[in-house]
Amino acid sequence: MIGRAYFHAGKVLRETGQALDRVGLKAQNKTIFREKLSRHRSVMSLYEKKPNMSFDVFIAPSASVIGDVIVNDAASIWYGAVVRADVNPISIGGYTNIQDRAVIHAAVSTPTGFKANCAIGSWCSIGHGAVLRACTVEDYCIIGAGAVLLEGSLVERYSIVEPGSVLPAGGRVPSGEMWSGNPIAFIRKLSKEEQGDIEKQANAIAELADEHKDQFLPYGTTYQLRE
Repeated sequence: MIGRAYFHAGKVLRETGQALDRVGLKAQNKTIFREKLSRHRSVMSLYEKKPNMSFDVFIAPSASVIGDVIVNDAASIWYGAVVRADVNPISIGGYTNIQDRAVIHAAVSTPTGFKANCAIGSWCSIGHGAVLRACTVEDYCIIGAGAVLLEGSLVERYSIVEPGSVLPAGGRVPSGEMWSGNPIAFIRKLSKEEQGDIEKQANAIAELADEHKDQFLPYGTTYQLRE
């Protein structure tokens, strides 16, 4: 409660400062404050719930990481992806990639009685447009583009969920298997070579993320428009 009181006090001071700034700009016959600028923030706290990220992660400028999120070493969250932990925690392991437009979020509770947080292990690839809700994905997994993992579902290590598949609430993909479809069904076992390729794919995307990260300065430049 004290933390929230400080937050609101700070917000009042910031709004007062903005109001005074607008008065000064009007006195100088400047109307730049009327221009609509994006209020998007790639990383956003929600009161006491704050993202905790390793120094070497890549968060794309158009991604959103909100609330009680832990992002470990060399992970990457790509353009348009949303990781929202406003009601329960989300953890993302090292060298894991959350690809473009994927949505990761927790739930208040689950109908299955499983934990309502969302946990993604290390060396995982979460495909474009996938939706993961209050589920668990263990290390070395691939979740295909557009796949949906619902509350309380579990994907065990060294497994692949094919694109567009739907894993229902409380569902399980056993270790070392490929599953596909809606409703999802077992396809086949993965070979040792295929299992090894999962880590190679994650490492390749981590290297690509480093190249993207090099294109951005650590801070935005919107303030330069004030002059």
